[in-house]
Amino acid sequence: MNPGDRGVTTVTDRVTAKIARQAAAEVTLPAGGHVLKSAATTRGSRVDVTVEVDLPVSAPADTGRMVHLHDHLTSRTRHLTGLPIAPAHLRIRTLGPVAPGPRPGTPQPPTAARRPWSPRRTAATGVAVVVAVASALTLWTALHEHLPGAAPPPWEQARQWTAASGGRSLLRPAAWAAAAAGGWLILLALTPGRRRLLSLACPRPVRAVISRRHAARLVRAAVTEVPGLRVHAVRFTRRRVTVRTETVYGTPHDIRTATTAAIERTLRSMTLDRTPKARLVLRPAQDPHTAPTRRPTREDEDA
Repeated sequence: MNPGDRGVTTVTDRVTAKIARQAAAEVTLPAGGHVLKSAATTRGSRVDVTVEVDLPVSAPADTGRMVHLHDHLTSRTRHLTGLPIAPAHLRIRTLGPVAPGPRPGTPQPPTAARRPWSPRRTAATGVAVVVAVASALTLWTALHEHLPGAAPPPWEQARQWTAASGGRSLLRPAAWAAAAAGGWLILLALTPGRRRLLSLACPRPVRAVISRRHAARLVRAAVTEVPGLRVHAVRFTRRRVTVRTETVYGTPHDIRTATTAAIERTLRSMTLDRTPKARLVLRPAQDPHTAPTRRPTREDEDA
């Protein structure tokens, strides 16, 4: 195939700017700095790249760091894009103090991880709808009182019907409904929600979570590697991990020890905020022709 028939690959300025930002981050992030902004402009056959960063002050190593950052930014962007990159323009917006690192041998304090709060879209939508309806009815009532000929609001008929019936048939149910709705909103405001997510212990300001279903899959994958064991179900909650298994061959004591070690090793590798307790249900193998059929439970769905 002729070189002219292969087509042309065009790298836009926006993509070049993102590549330059990533190239600058490879040097600034290990030093404790941050990349603030990047831009690229094509001028004829060359591309001008401008990157704004903030770096910590650590003299006398500042000059060498600037030169290394400038050379790495230019060469790395040229290598990844294949474009003729002009010498990059490096703008340092902020020079801050170096953050003191932990001393060797000093124990690190435990990182407190919290479950992220749910946005409560259903509750927020319901409250917004109720407020909008109440505002519309209030406006309707004001228009009925001040504009002659305006239709009466719908609660005029409800008021007449309530007055005719004594008002006792709807007052108590309405009060109970309002109290229940208020209690429900207070409960939502005090609880984070998202019970299906588990928080991971990460250094601030990083926040990471894992779903209980994926955590159960990790435990199931670790337990499956134990020889002589058949896994039926794994259920993962915030306080307990229940693994239901069946021995195929081998000594039950050795299988229980190996399975418990695999579960604990997997839980430690997750670095959860609260490590749940492991519960292993180990049963002997049954004949498939004589074993009773079992319905799939919620534990099977979690795994």
